[in-house]
Amino acid sequence: EDPYVMRKANYQDFQGNDQYEGFCVDMLRELADILKFSFRIKLVDDGLYGAPEPNGSWTGMVGELINR
Repeated sequence: EDPYVMRKANYQDFQGNDQYEGFCVDMLRELADILKFSFRIKLVDDGLYGAPEPNGSWTGMVGELINR
């Protein structure tokens, strides 16, 4: 969601994390530099935040986190 994480208008010209910009991306880069960790931004396959399914599983980002 704008202005937190957005794909750059010309994201095809970039690879990996360089395709993204926004407040959360800037904050994550600063934290990674200070705390010395690496990260990879990944879009969820179904593009959803997550909702419960009738069988008890979850879709979206929540489902990916639950399923590691």
